[in-house]
Amino acid sequence: MKRFIIVIPLTFVLSLTGCWGIKEIQHQTYITAVGLDFQKGKYYAYFQSLSFSNIASQEGGATSPEEPPVLVGIGKGDTLEEAIDYIQKSSPSPLDFGHISTLYFTPSMLNHHLPEFLDYAGRTDVLRYNTGIFIIKKDMKEAMTLNGFFGRSPAFSFTFNPGEVLENDSFIPDITYQNLIQRYEQPVGSILLPSLKVEEKQWQEGEKPKSIIKVSGGYLLAQKKIKGWLSTKELEGINWFNKDTTRLYLVYEKKKIGVKVKKPRLKINVVKHKPIPKYQIIVKVPIAIQENVRNVSQEKLESIVKKQVKQQINETYQKGLNLHTDVLNLSEKPYRFNRHEWSIQELNELTPDSIDSIKVNIVLENTSAYK
Repeated sequence: MKRFIIVIPLTFVLSLTGCWGIKEIQHQTYITAVGLDFQKGKYYAYFQSLSFSNIASQEGGATSPEEPPVLVGIGKGDTLEEAIDYIQKSSPSPLDFGHISTLYFTPSMLNHHLPEFLDYAGRTDVLRYNTGIFIIKKDMKEAMTLNGFFGRSPAFSFTFNPGEVLENDSFIPDITYQNLIQRYEQPVGSILLPSLKVEEKQWQEGEKPKSIIKVSGGYLLAQKKIKGWLSTKELEGINWFNKDTTRLYLVYEKKKIGVKVKKPRLKINVVKHKPIPKYQIIVKVPIAIQENVRNVSQEKLESIVKKQVKQQINETYQKGLNLHTDVLNLSEKPYRFNRHEWSIQELNELTPDSIDSIKVNIVLENTSAYK
């Protein structure tokens, strides 16, 4: 009986030893976003850290008169590892990389040193595959320190959760680290990387302008090189090719018409034409009328929408041709399903005549509200 009494406390004590190495939440600095730049022969790394106590209180609906603090650590070095290590050595508490939601590149980093980054990231477990990617031409530090509306943490901003905004208006496709590594080696098509800028003119907080992060356009990456940049206006046609597009808005100012498009669907037929393929594009466009001040007829309204969709597709396609890039990723279908018909070089030789036809089918919804 005495042995039994002695063994129990010893077993209990031994079971506690496994918890001694666990770090408490308040003893770590959680990195939520990373920015990478290359200037004058040096790599620059930016680490953004947010206060999770502020995020928790704001998720519960609480507001604070003071904006939550945002920490940004900056390091530089001759290599990515050196720049990142520079920040880690200066941190008074251990850095935790398990909460990174956003990755920012500058064009110089993207254009000349993306292979180094992909090699480095592939050897570490710093990034999750669902990390969002954005390009910032300048103001990296400012962009990473901006809080959201009403003093809310950047964790509630577009770059941390673009899906919430794009579900209401899918004005540009978003991309993740997984999308980048999956398509980086692909010899046809292109990857659109959204670009951001700091905007001070659209919103005002009290008497002061409110700086926000705004999507300005996107950089096109093809054959492992940056081909150029297009504005959101020039990229409008790409949204009809994005399977994740849930809602778009079309406005025709001359007739004061506004329509909402919900979940458009696209089909591409490849015409076996020599020496290069041609493409037939078919778009199904379900619309709901938002505005029709001049009571334009249903037939005329559908004609206007068809023309606008075709115009957006053609203009974006032409902008891509000017950059020698398949911005609409037309060549991806024959590359995947008809590899024996054309060479990679022939698939990449797009011309103004490569689009054989564009057919737009309008489906008018909510007809009971139409007058």
